Amino acid sequence: MDLASVAEALKATLSPQLRKQAEDKLTQICKTTGFVPCLVQIILNEQCDMGARQAGAIYLKNHVNTYWSDYNEPTADPDIMTLANAVNVNISPAAGDNTPKLFVISDPDKDYLRNVLIDAIIRTKDPLRCQLITAAGTMIKSDFPSKWPRFINQIHTCLSTDNIGTWESALLVFYTLVQHYEYKKVEDRNPIDEVMNVLLPLLHQRFMQLFAHNDSDQSALIQKQILKIFHAYTQLHLNFRVLPTQTMTTWLDTCCAMIERRLPERLDALDEEDRAEHPWWKCKKWAFHILIRTFERHGSPANLPKGQSPDKIEFANFYLKGYSGKVIGLVFGVLEAYRQKIFVSPRVLQLSLNYLRESVRHAFSWKIMQDHVVVLIQDIIYPLLCISDDDIELFNDEPVEFVRARLDILDEYISPVSAAELFLSDAVAKRKDVLMKTVSFLGTIIHNDTITVKQKDGVLHMLGVIGNVLIKKKAFANQLENMIVQYLFPELQSQTAFLRARACYALRNFSKLEYSNPDNSARCLTYLIHCLCNDVSLPVKVEAAMALNLFMSDSDTGEKGKAIIIPHLQIIVMRIIEIIRQTEIDDIMIVLQKIVGLFDQELQPIAVQMTSQLVDFFKHVVCSENTPSEESKAEERTVAAMGVLNTLDTIVSCMGEKPEILSQIEQIIYEAILIVLRDGILDFYEEILTLVDTLTINTVSPLMWQVFYLIKEAFFRDAADYFAEIMNCLHNYVVNDTPSFLSQPNRIETVFEMCKHVIVNDLGEDSEAHAAKLIEVIILQCQDNMSAALPAIVQLIAQRFQREIVTTELRLMLLQVFIVILWLNPDRFFQTLNTVAANDPSTQTVIGNFFNQWMTDSESFAGVHDRRVCALGLCTLLRIDAKYYSAISNIVPKILPNCIHIYQGLIKTYQHNEDDSDDDSDDDDDSVPSEIDDGDDENIEHEDDLLAKLKGKVPDHEMSGDGLDNDNGDEDDDSDFDMDETDLESYSTVLEANEDIDEFQIFCQCLQQLQSDTTGYNQALLQNLSAEQRTQIQNIIHYAEKRKQEKESNKIRDAGGYNFSQSSGAGQPLNLNFGGLENSPFQNTK
Repeated sequence: MDLASVAEALKATLSPQLRKQAEDKLTQICKTTGFVPCLVQIILNEQCDMGARQAGAIYLKNHVNTYWSDYNEPTADPDIMTLANAVNVNISPAAGDNTPKLFVISDPDKDYLRNVLIDAIIRTKDPLRCQLITAAGTMIKSDFPSKWPRFINQIHTCLSTDNIGTWESALLVFYTLVQHYEYKKVEDRNPIDEVMNVLLPLLHQRFMQLFAHNDSDQSALIQKQILKIFHAYTQLHLNFRVLPTQTMTTWLDTCCAMIERRLPERLDALDEEDRAEHPWWKCKKWAFHILIRTFERHGSPANLPKGQSPDKIEFANFYLKGYSGKVIGLVFGVLEAYRQKIFVSPRVLQLSLNYLRESVRHAFSWKIMQDHVVVLIQDIIYPLLCISDDDIELFNDEPVEFVRARLDILDEYISPVSAAELFLSDAVAKRKDVLMKTVSFLGTIIHNDTITVKQKDGVLHMLGVIGNVLIKKKAFANQLENMIVQYLFPELQSQTAFLRARACYALRNFSKLEYSNPDNSARCLTYLIHCLCNDVSLPVKVEAAMALNLFMSDSDTGEKGKAIIIPHLQIIVMRIIEIIRQTEIDDIMIVLQKIVGLFDQELQPIAVQMTSQLVDFFKHVVCSENTPSEESKAEERTVAAMGVLNTLDTIVSCMGEKPEILSQIEQIIYEAILIVLRDGILDFYEEILTLVDTLTINTVSPLMWQVFYLIKEAFFRDAADYFAEIMNCLHNYVVNDTPSFLSQPNRIETVFEMCKHVIVNDLGEDSEAHAAKLIEVIILQCQDNMSAALPAIVQLIAQRFQREIVTTELRLMLLQVFIVILWLNPDRFFQTLNTVAANDPSTQTVIGNFFNQWMTDSESFAGVHDRRVCALGLCTLLRIDAKYYSAISNIVPKILPNCIHIYQGLIKTYQHNEDDSDDDSDDDDDSVPSEIDDGDDENIEHEDDLLAKLKGKVPDHEMSGDGLDNDNGDEDDDSDFDMDETDLESYSTVLEANEDIDEFQIFCQCLQQLQSDTTGYNQALLQNLSAEQRTQIQNIIHYAEKRKQEKESNKIRDAGGYNFSQSSGAGQPLNLNFGGLENSPFQNTK
């Protein structure tokens, strides 16, 4: 292969004018054997143009990622798979995964790359190296260990040299291997355990060699990488064969030594931002990561899940009682340095506080640190919670950025201030006397005449942190109201803006306080409303809005609180919308949603104006262009725009009973719907379809029928994967405006083509089940109008049965389509089956086997609707015309046993639902964690135990097909019996709408008609029934009569008459004569 021409093509990909032609050329030659070696040679050729080398590295990475594995990767979300592996849950890959690829890189090219890649990585530097390392990661996932056995020898050889540059590159590659196994289950980690058994001693040797003799920046980078490797290997699982306690202690000592290490003086010349990002400080950070993870995951008996091996329990006891004290001493050393104004990087400070927070939970470690907690709170926590000069500058100069930083969800994981908040919150909640000491300290500060505004901010900040705990403590209950009035209310009117913001923040955690003086409660709401509506500072408005949200959430606010809010409601809403426009933050959108939900009646006058402003903001967000540097802000805007759509959905829901307002709102919202569906903005498909669902939930306007065609275009363009969401809308079109749906023949055709597209193109069995459900709904809703479409529907269902079906849900839904056709018109059903079988011989086997498949699967029907469909279908068979006996002769003996199972299931479900309606209750537990004695550990529920409990609570039918099993064999006979509706039952049909369709009365009528049978059909049905089954049928008949009497009694009661369910005979044994059935063959004679 000509290296020069390939290099020229790679270079040309960097030119916009030549890119398309160059990419086409590379696509033509990339599948030729020798292409991979050609790319590697170009990448390593220092005489070659750097642009071509970079393009070659990127192309190689993408080429390997696409064509290395022999099979397509599973389509399950990798984040979900990682989480599932971490908590030992099996998730089956989606159907159609792991299919062979049409092209893979040739074996000679693969062998070549395995042999040279690590050497190529060592010979290159970033940005080339990072691309090659990513390619190595792809190869490791596919090939290690079986197809790349030399990988570890190659790494070992590199680490055995004296060239530390080689060590660095080898460790970066090795880290990708460790990451591959980081979240795998114990039973899948044997390959990495074997590797670590060999390489960990060498890694430790190299670390200590550099630690003792080399303080260069490159040395720090290598030591940091070794610590990252060790952390990734041990953070979830400890293998005591690889890391016995003595070896583990050696590594922990190494981490402690790194934390204690005095860093090179040259770092002092750097500014603080650069110093914090220096590799030496990152070494300390990763050392802390290891110690914290060891403590919380492996280092305390209270943290271990039940049933752990003796070596794990032994290590936990060793760490807690033999090692935690040493680390706490080191942590206090780091904090003392910070106290003495010696630089400590923010991440190291944050991790130090996190370690102490974990220590609070355990009696042994708490005893070590409890004598220092007052100093810790006074000299570390309190100064951290005081606003800094940088924050004041940001507050004043860039208020939007200040608000974004305050509400950043990632802040908890990196910020020392967040760590201080969490430590203080846990300490005052979990350990005695800490709360009292904290309040006493705050008292001394607040009464100091020389207190500064920054110090006052720290006091308010701490009050906000401990507010939830203070409210629950009787010792402070009588003092809190005076404290709020004396110290917080004045600051809401402070001349200093950040103190007003902090006072609003502090009031958040006192929202549930019951004021003894109603005037104080009113003042509190009034101050917050004033801060929101009239303050000139954006952060103050934001904090006031979020505080007001919590006060509105508290039911104790009641009518008096609403009376205070309502006069200001319109301006409150407009101010919040202004904030949303300025900040583009979803947290504020939640406040607006709360207000709309609580004050739907009062907001009707401005509902149209609110909707207009929100839609304008949405259009601004989705139409704005973002540069790469604004990527993170673009994500925030996207979330905010999603929040807008959710708020619009809330507005529509609240205005549903005001058609004149809803009509205007609909016109405005249509603009947002049009933009998203017409332009294919995938990020908002789910929210926009939910909005369409809400707009059509009761009626369908002509404008919404225009949206129907937008949905159609989007579906066939790029929205087929969203069919489950689309179906909600289609269901509304069919059920809520059936005349309009039928008025245009192309509408039925459109919906059927969408369902057919889903079923034919393997879009996943969940989507296929939704498509089958929609077909069922249409057949039931439209009935006689569907005659012409039935052959195509039957053919589609029959053809789908010819392919593999994994989930029971899909198989049952396909059967239900056949069953409803049978129930509605048996003659048309058999005529359609014969027509389809004649026209498409490939369907004959499926059609011929339908009744056998139905009888086999009858016991799998779950939920009310699905069982009712099955019951009505079985009743149709009980009274089928004699001319069809031959078609069902094989399954006749199975009809009544399946009737018994289905009707018993319905009885249990109905009775369960009746019991639920009597026993409904709400349990809200807003309590804070209880204090624990200083000699006790907190009772910590491990994630594995929690998962086991969740498994035990989830009904079996909800887990079917997901690879989750319920192994509890001690449950009663009803444990495998679902009492809840299936997922697809939320889609209503005429069965739910028509109360006159009573499957129990129909069953009894069928049995009565069978008494006069002279064809022998009745005898064929009965001949194999046992005495027990006959009794069970009699019980069903008795239940049907009782059900009939209750319905009649309810009608009389609703009409104002006598309620027979309360008569003296209620509860007495029934002795029914149901139209002669008392003496029927089902009566079990003694």
